[in-house]
Amino acid sequence: MIEKLEFYHGAAVVRIIEDNRCRSISKTEHGYLVNGDRLVFLKYTTKAHSPWRFTVVEDDVERLENPGVEIERCVVGFVCGGDGICSVPLEGVKRLLGAAPGWIAVKRVFSGCYSVTGPQGKLPRKIPLNDWPAVLFEVPRTNGR
Repeated sequence: MIEKLEFYHGAAVVRIIEDNRCRSISKTEHGYLVNGDRLVFLKYTTKAHSPWRFTVVEDDVERLENPGVEIERCVVGFVCGGDGICSVPLEGVKRLLGAAPGWIAVKRVFSGCYSVTGPQGKLPRKIPLNDWPAVLFEVPRTNGR
């Protein structure tokens, strides 16, 4: 039997592997290390429809703050049931959470982009449905997206 984590993580990881910018991927205790310098941290929900809510616990915050390796970019992929993957760079997650455990909510209307909110507010721009996994390979931005 396929475990739910394997099913939802697999959907996100396959898209990374199929991107021609992916040279390597490996599993670490902190997430998935891509090309040796990009960390992917995945959260998933099995809920079928928007809005989706994700809980970020203390252990998640610790793993994001201390990835155990030198990284150039960290992206959190929120797997929204069968809808898609909403990708938020670590800077955006920190903006939403304020470096404390909490929740992140992702919402999308039909044919629209993802809007992302948390206890500290919302991201300044919406996330396109096709942003995953391209955002992982971008040069890091300083505005937290």
